[in-house]
Amino acid sequence: MKKTMNKITCAGLAALLATAPVCAQAAVTTMTFADTQSPTTIDCAEAWNDWYTSRYGITETLYVLDENLSAQPFLCEKAENTDDTTWVLTLRDDVTFQNGEKMTAQTVKDCWERTDAQNARFADILYVDSMEADGQVLTVKTTKPVPSFTSALTTPICGVYYVTDGMDPANNPTDMIGTGPYKIVSYDVKKKAVVERYDDYWQGTPALEGATFNIIDDTSALVMAMQNGESDVTLTIPATSLDTFRNDDNYVVDGQVGSRGQVIWFNYDNELLQDPAVRQAMSMAIDKESYAEVLNNGASVVANAIFPDNTAFGGFAVKGYDYDVEGAKKVLADAGYEDTNGDGTLDKDGNELNFRICTYTTKAELPLFAQAMADAFAEVGIGLEIDAGAYDAVVEKQGNGDFDLMMISMTMCPTGDPQYFSDLCLKSNGSANYGHYSNSEVDELIDQLDSEFDTDKRNELAVEIQQKVIDDAGYIVIGHSKFTNVLKNTVENCPTNPSEYYTLNYQTTMAE
Repeated sequence: MKKTMNKITCAGLAALLATAPVCAQAAVTTMTFADTQSPTTIDCAEAWNDWYTSRYGITETLYVLDENLSAQPFLCEKAENTDDTTWVLTLRDDVTFQNGEKMTAQTVKDCWERTDAQNARFADILYVDSMEADGQVLTVKTTKPVPSFTSALTTPICGVYYVTDGMDPANNPTDMIGTGPYKIVSYDVKKKAVVERYDDYWQGTPALEGATFNIIDDTSALVMAMQNGESDVTLTIPATSLDTFRNDDNYVVDGQVGSRGQVIWFNYDNELLQDPAVRQAMSMAIDKESYAEVLNNGASVVANAIFPDNTAFGGFAVKGYDYDVEGAKKVLADAGYEDTNGDGTLDKDGNELNFRICTYTTKAELPLFAQAMADAFAEVGIGLEIDAGAYDAVVEKQGNGDFDLMMISMTMCPTGDPQYFSDLCLKSNGSANYGHYSNSEVDELIDQLDSEFDTDKRNELAVEIQQKVIDDAGYIVIGHSKFTNVLKNTVENCPTNPSEYYTLNYQTTMAE
């Protein structure tokens, strides 16, 4: 039996639809999900754990994204911009935390203050200067105008949870008490998360009694678990295995073109990488079309620039680098690089162009791309050593700078707005600017973007920012992924959202 997966658009938007029976047939009481990646802990305020507490149905945000990446009110009834730096948020009056306590402006304020103290990404998104709580009204003063404020509220780092003295979700997972339909029972790091139904959930009683999220970092084992019936829903199955499920009516392959890209950071502390000729030659040596269509089996599309073409500010409006091996060789030769010792690697002033790229194996395409890059770079005289391991090891390198190049899979505009990636990654002091990229002209344009309320002007600025970054070969984006989940054909109400923020919602269930 073949099914359509779009009964609801995402976990949050279920609130906007009329209540209906979740399934006409008898339904199971629990479901099993599988993914290759996992949070470092279940603390929403740490690292990028917020994405997982959102997917697991534990935490929720004041606004959510629909399938068009448009922000919609959720825990918040409305947000009013009373002046350039003041936002008045009126919260719903019927939401409780999973411990039965009511969600108020004060509880949100407490939560955000804790998150802000623990994660620099929060400040890069909301720019909170001060907050004042009065009943269900939270007034937020920002340090500067933030036109993307409501879009930013959809980011899971702004997720709402209950703050208690001495809470330690990293060691005691059940300390993470959200407003979502499911509360955490246990979390075995890198292995399994178990959640159970919160009966008094504000949208209605959740359909399942509970769910398990298995973390299977071996992609072959991930596929086998789905085929063996051990998983009901699998996230991020390797592209090379998708045809197995596309051609079997027992499964639904549900995909959305999102803004996730295979992004390469350069470490600008390496003097050789400070030379734009080296970075430009690397950009020109990559056959992006082959990577997307052949290596990734069509599960991604070529990225001309940073943002995907399906946005109003996408790469279609930007002039990128064409694949040109001979051109790359000429760029390096013109910059004075030559192979003085005949070992095949170019050098200049006694320094050989040898680099190390760090990536991880839980996104199957990344090591494949890295190997193809090593072969391509060798052709133009650049040596590239591959360091592909666990995701956590790459996260550590992001903090300590132990890389020359780093390739990760990252969403570029998960809130549907260009400010997110610009502030985090392109700005000189951005919290995710791991390689310390710095361009004063880009910084100035981002400052304009951050304070510009006119949509058309914002799109123009985003295009200009991308062109500046490409002109100095500041980053490389190889392709934009098609975010694809595989589900048993009996699964109901678990649609794929291009933001990647939502998986388990209160109507998710599965027929027996």
